[in-house]
Amino acid sequence: MRRNPITLLLVLAVVLVPGCATVAAPGSGSLDTGGPQDTSSTLRIMGTDFPYTDATVAAFERQHPEISVEYVKGAVSFEEGSAQTLLRSGSGPDLMLVNSGPGRVGMLADAGLIWPLDEVFTANGLAARFTPEVVRQTREGNDGRVYEIVEGLDVFQVYYNKKLFAAHGVEVPTDWDSFLTACTTLRSAGVKPLLAGARDNFAGGWLLGALVQASAGRDTMRDVIAGSGSFADPSIVRGGQMLADLLDKGCLDGEQAAALDGGQAEAAFWRGGGGMIVVPQGSMANARQDGVDVASYGSFPMPTTVPGAEALPTAGLALSWVVNNSTKSRSAVVEWLRWLASPEYLALTAQHGRTLVPAQVVPAGITLDPAVADGLEKVAKGTGFNPSVYLPDAAKEAWYQAVQGLLTGRISPEQAMRAVQDKLEASR
Repeated sequence: MRRNPITLLLVLAVVLVPGCATVAAPGSGSLDTGGPQDTSSTLRIMGTDFPYTDATVAAFERQHPEISVEYVKGAVSFEEGSAQTLLRSGSGPDLMLVNSGPGRVGMLADAGLIWPLDEVFTANGLAARFTPEVVRQTREGNDGRVYEIVEGLDVFQVYYNKKLFAAHGVEVPTDWDSFLTACTTLRSAGVKPLLAGARDNFAGGWLLGALVQASAGRDTMRDVIAGSGSFADPSIVRGGQMLADLLDKGCLDGEQAAALDGGQAEAAFWRGGGGMIVVPQGSMANARQDGVDVASYGSFPMPTTVPGAEALPTAGLALSWVVNNSTKSRSAVVEWLRWLASPEYLALTAQHGRTLVPAQVVPAGITLDPAVADGLEKVAKGTGFNPSVYLPDAAKEAWYQAVQGLLTGRISPEQAMRAVQDKLEASR
């Protein structure tokens, strides 16, 4: 996923005006039927500037000449509070594209800032257009209702440089011991074995998530996310120890990883600056669009430490559309949501550089980027969980702090995972 560099101050200047906001209670009325507040035919949207954004907006306006779309291109951050600020303002966009998942969207729903979308799903048959697992995950908030329409998913694997592996006689790892052997062989040859950029937290969470999945397995991680398990479980603590082992063996430069952001580490990797990196499928899809010879790169799930167990990628809902509870353009919003769920929308995004794995059921005849198609195949077979998506806000911050603390050697794996569990318990 490309992150738009537009500054938050500019975004706020565009969409906010002074004044007090009135936030309706969740479910107080019907989004699908308009009502007295349905007074505007202008649809104001804030979302990521994807390669397909202009094409999809133009196609929607051709289908709905009565609706004018104002699309502000820019990322909206939960971590900085901009999503909450925009929705509380009373004058924010009608729709926003935000980071997905009950740990983030659920926070907006609990605050009464966004509309429940069950009626839209029922009246328009949208649930049948999305994969059952995606629909299930969007209902995992406190009240079991749908508050988001998922734009796409991310699937996280270890991507590796085939040329560097071949030049130094490194085989694709099949277990944790062979992963460590690959790292030490590359390091001895003067190659940085594993790159990471954790300064902006996202990529650090991907890396640690892959390691705890490799150590604990999908069932244990599902139990933790569902509330019946604990991050203090020894098998999860071992995932933190795996990161510490990578640092101790020189497979990863922790200080450098803490200093770089995810985009910087990815750029270095695609320039041949390291042997491996943990990223989603969108990184390779973007590299392909930027002219990188991605045929020289491959991927594999982080190898498991459990003998005989299957190594699985981690995955998570990536971005979702949510509806401002203060919208005055309900009918236009519903039409946009119908458009998002349509096969025509999916086909257009695929034609214009889609990098997210579709949350929709993909009809025959739609050709996806090979990296995205690989991610879709992995999701169909089964993946583990990227904790960053599913943790409530305070626990997610503790998760990111655990990454930083482990990378810089300030805390032990036991302390890191205990801190995450403490915040998780306090949030429930």
